[in-house]
Amino acid sequence: MAIAVNSFIKNGHKKILELGVGTGLLAEKLKVLAPEAEFTGVDITSSMLDIARKRLGEWGKLIEADVYIMDLQETFDIAVSSRGVWVISQRGDRTDLGNHTNEIPQDIKGLTNVAKHLCQEGLLLLSVQGEHKSHQQNLPTGIVYSQEIEKIGENDEIESIEKSYFFKKDGEILAQQKLNLNYIKQWKKEEIMAQAGFSFVSIHESQKFHVYRKK
Repeated sequence: MAIAVNSFIKNGHKKILELGVGTGLLAEKLKVLAPEAEFTGVDITSSMLDIARKRLGEWGKLIEADVYIMDLQETFDIAVSSRGVWVISQRGDRTDLGNHTNEIPQDIKGLTNVAKHLCQEGLLLLSVQGEHKSHQQNLPTGIVYSQEIEKIGENDEIESIEKSYFFKKDGEILAQQKLNLNYIKQWKKEEIMAQAGFSFVSIHESQKFHVYRKK
């Protein structure tokens, strides 16, 4: 993903805004590939930003903010959501918009706010994620990781799933967590993006993200 983002930086898109920077994994790679970039990362979780700051040192800016309502008082060439606030979910022959809320007006509000933070014809890059499926995997020291996927709702516009994670050893659950994920169906996704002020450009040649342009 970092190499793909860097291809845009090389073409002059130097002001980068990462939506949901988390612990700074993508940013750390960009720091090496494109130290000249003007990087800003936002996240709503302060503990993750603390880890990101340790990764990045003095490079870039990190801001605790809610992407849906942030007001950064500047504009950027590119906004990137890399498995953060929004993702493109490849689900069979559909490419849905994955998020953590099932309220479409909130997504329109958030994406419109992102558009406000982009310069004229600025780009929004949404990373592509494969479909979540139930599976298990053996880890070192006899620990088994498993995840279970259950559909919990669906209508014409949105499909919702519950993803349960488990870490087990000798049949005993050591840790577990549940997460609700929502997928705005492809036809509705394009309608939402247009309402928020974006037009679809292309799927990047790396196949790692979809590119939208601010109208």
